[in-house]
Amino acid sequence: MGKTWQRALVLALVLSAWAAVGDARADDIYVTVQPGDTLFRIGMRYGLTWQELMQANGLTSTRIYAGQVLRIPGAGTVVSSPPVPTPPLPATYTVARGDTLFNIAIRYGLTTGALASANGLWNPNLIYAGQVLAIPGGTASPAPAAQAVTGGSQRILVDISEQHMYVYDGGVLLWSWVISTGEPGRETAPGHYSVLNKISMAYAATWDLQMPYWLGIYWAGPLQNGIHALPILSNGEQLWAGWLGTPVSFGCVILGLDEAATLFQWVQLGTAVDIQW
Repeated sequence: MGKTWQRALVLALVLSAWAAVGDARADDIYVTVQPGDTLFRIGMRYGLTWQELMQANGLTSTRIYAGQVLRIPGAGTVVSSPPVPTPPLPATYTVARGDTLFNIAIRYGLTTGALASANGLWNPNLIYAGQVLAIPGGTASPAPAAQAVTGGSQRILVDISEQHMYVYDGGVLLWSWVISTGEPGRETAPGHYSVLNKISMAYAATWDLQMPYWLGIYWAGPLQNGIHALPILSNGEQLWAGWLGTPVSFGCVILGLDEAATLFQWVQLGTAVDIQW
């Protein structure tokens, strides 16, 4: 009796699995997903909708991967027809609030690495709303032109022991501001650096923070440390407000909002940044 029940259960599971992917037909074919393929593109190739492909293969999401085998239902009557042309990829994509590089890459059938490489992104987590990304393989999609690196006679000196920043142009002191550097265990690293990038409103996915007037200066593992205004929490409040002059940050150099805006407008890429004790 026990074995009969087990056989019935196995049969039910098999029948359930076949029901999930629809009825197989003699004219079905099976295709192997290639890099860059999406359900939409494969469906267009065989005259099917992406919804029909999902149903035929029992998929619960549109995410597929290279090497995956998909069933093309009733493809024997379609394969001989000329393939439907795949719509071209756009040349660029403008990042929207809440976007991640991973989600953008999936949308266009790309890998995160390919998208980051095409746009010269050292840190895939550091993208921002309004940023324009080149889409590899898109129509007339040249990589974004690199910003000119200048810097000239500009110099920024960060003194960790004083929790102070001194800004010079041609040896002349322009501004002297109170700052906050990294808290114990996350200290800002002393050294000779330069301004690597400028982003008016950067986003730190690691801590879900907006960072106004971002100036990237050096890499700490996979993350970049920089100079920016007091960060903004998801509820709109300023983090560390009232704590300037005390080491409280996660490694970045923190300024007041007005001071950060002034520095951002003045500084050029390549400006020397010296951090000392």
